[in-house]
Amino acid sequence: MKQAVSHQASRVARNTTFMTMALVIQKVLSFFYYAYIARGIGDVGLGKYTFALSFTSIFVIFMDFGLGPVLTREGARDESKIKSYLSNIVSLKIVLIFISMIALFVSLAIINHSGSIPQDTLNLTYLATLIIILDTLTFTFYTVFRALQNLKYETLGIVIYQTLIVSLGVVVLTLGLPIYALILTILAGSIFNFIWSFSWLVKKAGIIPKISLSKDFAKKLLKISAPFALAGIFFKLNGSIDTVMLETITEEKYVGWYSVAYKLTFALTVLPGAFATSFYPAMSHFFVHNKEKLAHLFESSMFYLMAISVPIAIGASLLAEKVIVYIYGPVFGPAAFALQIFMSSLLFVFCNYPVGNLLNACNRQTLNTVNMGAALLINVVLNVFLIPRYNYIGASVAAAISSFVLVFLGLPWVGKIVPYSKKFLFSKLVKILISGAVMGLVIYLLEERLSFFIIIPISVILYAAVLMLVKGFTVSEIKRFYQAAFKKS
Repeated sequence: MKQAVSHQASRVARNTTFMTMALVIQKVLSFFYYAYIARGIGDVGLGKYTFALSFTSIFVIFMDFGLGPVLTREGARDESKIKSYLSNIVSLKIVLIFISMIALFVSLAIINHSGSIPQDTLNLTYLATLIIILDTLTFTFYTVFRALQNLKYETLGIVIYQTLIVSLGVVVLTLGLPIYALILTILAGSIFNFIWSFSWLVKKAGIIPKISLSKDFAKKLLKISAPFALAGIFFKLNGSIDTVMLETITEEKYVGWYSVAYKLTFALTVLPGAFATSFYPAMSHFFVHNKEKLAHLFESSMFYLMAISVPIAIGASLLAEKVIVYIYGPVFGPAAFALQIFMSSLLFVFCNYPVGNLLNACNRQTLNTVNMGAALLINVVLNVFLIPRYNYIGASVAAAISSFVLVFLGLPWVGKIVPYSKKFLFSKLVKILISGAVMGLVIYLLEERLSFFIIIPISVILYAAVLMLVKGFTVSEIKRFYQAAFKKS
């Protein structure tokens, strides 16, 4: 039993390492590419581009309807179910895609009833619908490998996908082609990713999805997936409703300013996202087989994400204006204040990943969905009141508050499911905050004297040194993580 647990822990750590590396590469490429686009098409053009992608991405959740997490969870528990689940899920998704496309076009027509959205922005949105159809099917194929806890095909696919988009996008911008050509580059990447994921599904997993949908099985799938679907819808709306409201209530330049601050923050979620992708199947496994290991996994994930998020939030807040202007240009300078607001909630954004994933893995997906619905409701209500008066700043405040709410609603329930050590996490958080405060003071003293390219490495080294000094992170913990990540059991 111990050997099996050790092997599982090692697999989780390796998956986390590989997925983190892949997502870091993807986010770095995406981040600088987005900055390159922003400089190339300006704040108004960026508002159009961002709205088209943000609005259509909402409907990916309706197409998936929580079926991906169901396949991951059930497949991780019993691999013999994967083939049957996959065939039924693909068949059901074809129906969901058709329904979702109708809902997308109807929703767009309702939002634009007064003609507030320019025609070129509408055309970009129509083109982007092809991307989400391919992406939802690709995601389903990758969930098979997630269930098998083999993420190498997805990680490599992610890197190639993003590299292809960036390469084609640079050509488009260099040639001065219109914005719709940028959407076509993403479509090209989605076509590649679809072919790549399907090929490996057939070649390595030995599975060819069949169009086979049992009425009873479909009902079972929808019943299980409904909480996941609602959670996904709430999560997506939480991150997109502000952009849609800004587009319809204010000017497109505000959408551009808001989007660069949000993009910077969203790029950072590669870290908790990689942990969540790798830890979720293991959490599902340990919930059934080893509760003690589940508690340890939750504590570890919370600690690592707290240790990463706090220094990033402090550093980005203090250097916000310099970073925004340097990356995106002076026209996006007003986005700095929005970035500082987002950074105030980064700790909660990161910590919500292990909290939400543990609830989902432990059959509390309905509870997690209710929490996300509450956070979304608060976000929407705040946006209704704040956007007309404070435009993109109001949207930033609403997003930050909803992040606080989500964690505080979910964390108390985690303790009822698994007896994790609150004392351990609180002690670690205090030491992390002390280390972050020391680092922040040094950044404050140096920001007017040195380039942030020099300040950042100094800050990272100082933060790590102080954290080690106060025993927030011991040498033995580093060794254990290294051995789990790189040594085969």
